[in-house]
Amino acid sequence: MDLKKEFLKYFQYWPWFLLSLIVFMGAAYIFIKIVPPTYESSAMIFIDKKQEDETKIIRISTDKKSGEENLEDEIRLITSNEFLLDVVKNLNLNFDYFEKVFTVQNNYVNEVPFVLTPTVSRDSLPHVSYEIKVDKEGFTLTNPETEKTYTAKGYDGKESVPGLPFKIQLSAKAKKNPSFYFDNEYKVNIVPTGEALKSLKSALMVMADENAKGVIELKHTGSSPDRSRKILSEIIVELDKSIVVNKQKVFRNTVSYLNQRIKSFSKEKDSIESVKEQYLQNNDIGVMENYITEKTADRSQKKESSMLNERQISLASFALNDIKQSGPTQTLGTDYNLESPIVNQMLVNYNTKLMDSQLILQRASSNNPAYITLMTQLKVQKQEIINTLAGYLNFLNQNNKANKTEQSIAEAKVKSIPTKDKVLGNINSNLNMKEETYVALLQKKEEAVLNGAILESNLKTLNAPETNYSAIFPQPKAFMLGAFMFGLLLPFGVTYMRLFLDTKIHNEEDVQKVIKDIPILGHIPKISLNDKLDNTATSRSLIAEASRALVSNISYLMPRKKDSKGSVILYTSSIQGEGKSFCAFHNAITVSNLNKKVLLIGVDLRNPQLHDYFSVKRNVSGLSDFLANKDDDWKKFLQKDDKFSKNLDVLFAGEAPPNPSQLITNSNFESLIEEARTIYDYIILDTAPVQIVSDTLNFSYLADVTVFVVKYDYTDKSNLVHAGNFIKKEQLKNVGIVINGVNMKTAYGYGYGVSYGYHYQEAKVKKPWYKRSLTVKEA
Repeated sequence: MDLKKEFLKYFQYWPWFLLSLIVFMGAAYIFIKIVPPTYESSAMIFIDKKQEDETKIIRISTDKKSGEENLEDEIRLITSNEFLLDVVKNLNLNFDYFEKVFTVQNNYVNEVPFVLTPTVSRDSLPHVSYEIKVDKEGFTLTNPETEKTYTAKGYDGKESVPGLPFKIQLSAKAKKNPSFYFDNEYKVNIVPTGEALKSLKSALMVMADENAKGVIELKHTGSSPDRSRKILSEIIVELDKSIVVNKQKVFRNTVSYLNQRIKSFSKEKDSIESVKEQYLQNNDIGVMENYITEKTADRSQKKESSMLNERQISLASFALNDIKQSGPTQTLGTDYNLESPIVNQMLVNYNTKLMDSQLILQRASSNNPAYITLMTQLKVQKQEIINTLAGYLNFLNQNNKANKTEQSIAEAKVKSIPTKDKVLGNINSNLNMKEETYVALLQKKEEAVLNGAILESNLKTLNAPETNYSAIFPQPKAFMLGAFMFGLLLPFGVTYMRLFLDTKIHNEEDVQKVIKDIPILGHIPKISLNDKLDNTATSRSLIAEASRALVSNISYLMPRKKDSKGSVILYTSSIQGEGKSFCAFHNAITVSNLNKKVLLIGVDLRNPQLHDYFSVKRNVSGLSDFLANKDDDWKKFLQKDDKFSKNLDVLFAGEAPPNPSQLITNSNFESLIEEARTIYDYIILDTAPVQIVSDTLNFSYLADVTVFVVKYDYTDKSNLVHAGNFIKKEQLKNVGIVINGVNMKTAYGYGYGVSYGYHYQEAKVKKPWYKRSLTVKEA
C-alpha cells in the first residue's frame, strides 16, 4: 500500500476535516461550559470493633460481637430513612441555591445574600422554584412556571408574603452592603423533605471495603463539591453520635500522674538549661556554629598575616643588602615591594639627587665643589636609608614574633573546638532528651484527654471528605477527545464512502484496473485560459511540456514503416467533454514545431470544436463540404495556420451535415487520408466519441495510433469498460491512453505539484489578486 497516496486521497479534503473538528470540538466545549459538572466526593471511616490497640494510654473496652468484621448493621444504619432525615434537616437540604450566569441557571452557589425561613412544615413544602433578585426596596421573587411575581419589602423578613411558603431576609453579611448584590440574580429550588431524602439517597453510596476489614467508604455525587463534603461530614458526625452512648469518663488519675511527671521534667529541663547557659558564658560562646566559624577564620587570618610579614622581612633583607653593595654613583632600586612608604620615598629622593649629581658632572669635573657637596649629601642620605631600612627590618622581626604567638593561640583555640563541641553536644543531648520526654508527656496528656472525650467511640475517620475535581460528568478531557475523534472520523467516513462510491478516473491505477496492458501515454494538466494556447516551440508552460512528453510517447507506440508515407494519429474518447479536441490541437502544434508537416482534421462532424482554438467561424468550409461533393479538391478547404506554426494545415469539420455517418463512410475520406499521407508527415484526426456514435469506429482502421482521451475526475470507469470492449474486438487498434485535465494541486497519485516541468511554472510572475480576473476553466 502506498501510504503517501492514501494520505493524499484524504488530505485534499482537509477543509472539511478542519470544519468538522471546529464544529464538534466547539459543540463539546459549549456543552462542557453549559452543563454543570458532576463531581464525586468521598470519605473513608474505620469501625474498630475489637479495640486491641495496647499502645494507647487509655484502653476503651466495648462489647464484642462475633469475630467477623460485619459492617452490614452500620451500612444499614447510614442508609436508613431516619438517619438521613437528620442529615436533611441539619443541612437544610430542602433548599438548593443557584446563581443565574448568562443562560445557565444551575450554577450552584454555597453562600447567598439571603436567608429563607420556612413558614410551613418542611414535609409539606411544595416542589417549586423561584428566581430571586435583590433591589433597593427588598426582594423580587418570580415563579418561572407561572411567571407570577412576588415582592417582599424590606430586608428584615418580618412579614410573610402571601403565596410564599417562606420568609426571606438579608443575611448579616449582606446587610452591610445590600447594593453589592443588586446586579445578581439567584434561583432557589424548594423540595419537600421526602423528595430531598430521595435525592440524597440516590446520590449517596455506602460500601464496605473488601480488602480492609472494618473500613466503610462513603461517596456522594453532586454539582456542588462543598455541599457534598458537608453532607459526608454530617453523616460521619451523626454516625459517631449514634455509636457513642454518652458514656465518657475522665481519666483523672492518669491526667494527675502526667501533670506530676510534666512538672518534674520541667524542673530537670530548667536545670540543664542553666548548666548550658553557664558553660557558654564561661567559654565566650554565643552560638557554637558561629564560634567555630569565628575561630577558624581568626586562625586563617593570623596565618596569612604572619606569611605576609615574613615576606616583607625577606624583601627588606634583600633591599638592605642590595643597597649596601651598591656603588656611590649607582642608582638604588625602587621595586622592592616594601610596605614602608618612608623607605620608598627616601629611595626616590636619593635617585633624584643622584641624577642631579650626574648633570653637574657633565658640565664640570669631579673636583667641582658643588659636585663634592652633593656626593657628600648622597653618602649621608644613603646611610639614612640603610639605617631606616634596618629599623624597618627590626620592626618586622618583632612583629613576626608577635604574630607567631597569636597564631599559636588561635591554633590552640581551634584545636579545643572538638572538645568544647563534645561537651556542649552532651549538654544539648541531655537537654533534648528531657525536652522530648517533656513534649511526649504533654502529647500523652492530650491523648488521654481526647481518649477520655471519645471513650466509647470506635469510629475513626481515615480519609476526611474530599472531592475529586476531575468531573465524572461531563469529563472535559474525554469529551474533547471524543469530539476530536468524532470530528475526524465523521469526515473520514464520509470521504471514505465518497471515494468508495466514486467511479471517476483519478489516476493511472484507476485506468489500469479496468483496461489492462494499455500504455498510458501522458497526462495533460488542467490549465487556465491564459495558458491554454501557450504552446510555441520555445514555450516552457505546463501544456507545452506535457504535449512534448505526449508526442514522445506516441512516437514509441508508432509502428515502423518501410515507406515514407505520413502517420495517422486518431484522437477519440468515450463521451463528449473529455478534451480530445484540446489534446489533438496541442499534439498537432507540438509536432509541427518539430519541423514536421502536419495536417489536423476535424472529423467530429456532429460537434466540432477545433474552430474555437483557431478563432474561426463555426460554419467555415471543411471536411463535410468535401465529402458531400466528390468533384471538389479537399486541399482548397485547408486553412493555413500562421499563429502557432507554419508547418500546420487545418481541415475543419465544416457545416454540420444531416447524415454524418454516411458521409464519413464513403470512399472520399479514405482517399483523402491516403493522399494526405504522401504530403504530410503526420495526419491528426479529431474524431467523435466512440460511446455516443459509431462514426469513429467506421474509419478507425486508417489510424496508425489511436489516442484514447479520458478526463481526470470526469470520465466514469464504466466508460472505460466499453472502450476496453472496442479494443478487444480490435475496433480500435494500437491504443494508448491520455489522462486530460489533471489538477496538479489536488490530484493524488501523480506527484507533480508545482514542480511539474522542471519548475518552469514557478518562473512566471505572480499577478496580484485584483488582476486575476480570469477564472480557471477546465480544458
